[in-house]
Amino acid sequence: MFFSVHPPVLASVSDFIRDVGNELTTYSSQMTTTHWGIVAGCAVAFGFLCLKGSGVNR
Repeated sequence: MFFSVHPPVLASVSDFIRDVGNELTTYSSQMTTTHWGIVAGCAVAFGFLCLKGSGVNR
């Protein structure tokens, strides 16, 4: 078989994914409108920075 992954590794990965999901659910349920506005503003700013590029290709 191409990938030889042991069951304990798979269990730890699934536990990690479940824990991350629980953390995100907890954070998102406690965020106010101001928090969501800050997150949205940062996402938009990051998007514009990505679109601008580094200027190396010019």
